[in-house]
Amino acid sequence: MIITPKCLPSTAATGEPLTARDVIDFHIRWDEFRPVAKSMHGLPDLSQDQAETLYWLIELSDRVHKEDL
Repeated sequence: MIITPKCLPSTAATGEPLTARDVIDFHIRWDEFRPVAKSMHGLPDLSQDQAETLYWLIELSDRVHKEDL
């Protein structure tokens, strides 16, 4: 399953869009994706369910480590 986001945030260093090849790549690069997820959490147009889901996805991602994979 390929997910195509509405917009791809750029990395600060390269200006290239943040993309992940798969869930492992996403996890390895979580430090790059986390600020984007945190900034999305504060968007005013998120529903309560969306904000809650995003909050818990961030919490979960923060707790998964390489040895868990």
